Amino acid sequence: MVDEFQIIEAKSFGSDVILLIAAVLTREEIKKLSELAKSLKLEVLLEVHNQEELDKSIMPTLDLIGVNNRNLKTFEVNLDYSKQLAEQIPNDFIKISESGIDSAEAVSELKNFGFKGFLMGEFFMKSQNPESEMKKFINKIKI
Repeated sequence: MVDEFQIIEAKSFGSDVILLIAAVLTREEIKKLSELAKSLKLEVLLEVHNQEELDKSIMPTLDLIGVNNRNLKTFEVNLDYSKQLAEQIPNDFIKISESGIDSAEAVSELKNFGFKGFLMGEFFMKSQNPESEMKKFINKIKI
């Protein structure tokens, strides 16, 4: 989301949450867009990749903070990005680890760092049967 109209449009289509990416927004833009979202009763997920993005972005109009484990410049994926930033994210926010999660063990490990949500896509899309693969994955996590 980079424009107020996108947020209004998301609400009109029934969205519950919007995604703001700190790498492409200034602090002022994050503030303006997140305040509009909150006024429309939308939750706000802010995606960060490093300490600088996190530091410029923390504000009370955010609900969730996601750490993207994929470097958007090099496309390198490393779960250490989440681990390194976990303690820097205030407990006021739900922590989400995004990208590069491909095992139940990785989810368990990230839970130990306080992450409550996990954004996964590529792992399931590589499967011939994503629905079946997801069910197996969820069952492994429940154990």
